[in-house]
Amino acid sequence: MKKLLAFAFFLLLSVSCTYHGHMTPWGPMQYGLGGIVLWLIIAAIVVVIIVAVVGGSKTSTEGRETPLDILKKRYAKGEISKQEFDKIKKDIT
Repeated sequence: MKKLLAFAFFLLLSVSCTYHGHMTPWGPMQYGLGGIVLWLIIAAIVVVIIVAVVGGSKTSTEGRETPLDILKKRYAKGEISKQEFDKIKKDIT
């Protein structure tokens, strides 16, 4: 993900500072409507990257074991008996 962000940053930097092969200190804004459209495209790319990064960092319940899953594993391993399994299952559900 860091490589993608670095690539996007340098891509945006190069697009904002060059126009038809000429380096300018103002970026594409000096070219009127075309510059505004280019800045809107750049802004859209930034928003998409931010949403991808923030959306990917949310914790999900997938991959988390429920107490019942843990109980089933313990029973399958033979750590607890059928009576203990039934008692604990009744307690947690």
